[in-house]
Amino acid sequence: MSIFTRIFILITTLAITSSCGTPNVLSEVSNKETDEAYLIDAKSDLDDMEWDSTISIVTGKMSSGYQSRRDVKMILASAYAGKCGLLFFDLIQGMTNNAATEMFKYFMGIWGGKTVDPDSCELAIGVLQGIGTAAERTTNENLFLALLGVARIGTNLSAQLDSGDHNGAMDADATVCHEDGTGTLTQWKDAPDPIPGANYYRATFGLPPAGKTKYMSTANIKRVASGLGLILENMASLTDALGGGTTIGALGDLSDACDDAMSAITGVATSCATMTTPAAVSSEMVYAMRFMMDSAEFGFGTCSIANSVTFISNFATFTPPVPADLCCPTTSIPGAP
Repeated sequence: MSIFTRIFILITTLAITSSCGTPNVLSEVSNKETDEAYLIDAKSDLDDMEWDSTISIVTGKMSSGYQSRRDVKMILASAYAGKCGLLFFDLIQGMTNNAATEMFKYFMGIWGGKTVDPDSCELAIGVLQGIGTAAERTTNENLFLALLGVARIGTNLSAQLDSGDHNGAMDADATVCHEDGTGTLTQWKDAPDPIPGANYYRATFGLPPAGKTKYMSTANIKRVASGLGLILENMASLTDALGGGTTIGALGDLSDACDDAMSAITGVATSCATMTTPAAVSSEMVYAMRFMMDSAEFGFGTCSIANSVTFISNFATFTPPVPADLCCPTTSIPGAP
């Protein structure tokens, strides 16, 4: 049995009841304006992929008490996820047909040619996280959140970096290193080097490349980072679904690299698995995600993440020249002058 067959079987066991055959049941409900009748309508619309109608029924017609039911939360989360672009058949197909080995390319490539709405993924995640902690949620709920972590990463990357041709690859006029197209918000400042007589940082590290009209804002990066956090938080459920394999191994490598990068920047041991909401993502994590997405190992560039981590760790004693394989060299390091 392939890993994709395993994940599909587990997905179909989520607490989302199929509404096939519900019209006959509905006809037997004398009062069509009860929570029970609305539940049947919501299930039917969910099966028909009528996302907005499903959402409207749950949030606008059901009583607050009924909305708190676990099965109703799963229906609402599924509708938001579908609106976001997370369709399980498409997800499996995208994972199967995706030839990328670098994880961020892989995540974005899943959504090549798809219409995405990252804001709806945020709403789906919020509903599921509202059920409780990972320990309080079921295995399938945690699996759903792990897949939403994949969607949180992929749909945000797709919306920001692949908005031109939607072919699953980063557009030529896109950058992951800077906050805006000009790079002025994240470039090195005009502070002098700590070395007497040396050039300014900006002169030493260079200016952001010109002609970049697509970019990742801090808010976008925080979503990507917390998407990774969701995957790592729920790795056990994802591993059970995938049965191990190269995807799990690659995620483990990405997790280790993220922890190493954060430790190098902050000077203390840090786990990226704890950052499961955008609000929990620090400025140091934003920078770490930028240069991981620029790396040859995990992202869209050709630089070395290992050598970049070493450089950051030893930045206090930096002397020119800048290493040729430094990731996002024109992006200032948090805390640097």
